[in-house]
Amino acid sequence: MLYLLRRLLSYIVPLTRTVHSPITGQLEITWHHGQKVLDTPHANYSYGSLQRVLRYGLMFVAPEQASHTLLLGLGGGSVVATLRKELQYQGHITAVELDAVMIQLADAEFGIRPDAQLEIVCADAFEWVKSAPKEHFGLIIVDLFVDLYLPDGLRTATFWQALQQLLRPGGYVLANTLTDVPLEVEGEELAIYLEKQGFTVKELEVELLNRLLVLQKAQA
Repeated sequence: MLYLLRRLLSYIVPLTRTVHSPITGQLEITWHHGQKVLDTPHANYSYGSLQRVLRYGLMFVAPEQASHTLLLGLGGGSVVATLRKELQYQGHITAVELDAVMIQLADAEFGIRPDAQLEIVCADAFEWVKSAPKEHFGLIIVDLFVDLYLPDGLRTATFWQALQQLLRPGGYVLANTLTDVPLEVEGEELAIYLEKQGFTVKELEVELLNRLLVLQKAQA
């Protein structure tokens, strides 16, 4: 009954409660027009514009062909919801999230919790990828933000080389970045660097602020 009441009231006025995370800072869970979203004071984290951005990007990476998907950055779990509920994805998902509070909110607020086909790991993605199984994933989704900031790990060759090793031949990476925040690796613009590492690279600008990189590893 309380759930239904909040949903109905949200059509009149947004209903927001805040939660503090020692890693992310202030998080806001808001009911608005019958939908629940997860935000920071400056950015959508799940189930709003971010979900639209990544939903669009998934059109280019053939998720149905990947038996194993790696998600770096769980947030509230909107990517998991899109894969499973909208795209009927049946494969296994491993989600790596640094923020334990975020993992708790994904469970309590959005019903995203571990099961036989979903493993959730609380860890630093930049460290976790170094020891993950090689050529195990057909799809890797990179959605690593702290509020509006892109972590420095995205600017390291070590990270992108690790992703290439984790991908199966022909597999895809979908990376969410920002149009106005240049990413360079070893002195080169990220897309150029990745092409030199053997990826095919497609760039997509979505929702004015987001720049998606669609990478494909060469077939063996």
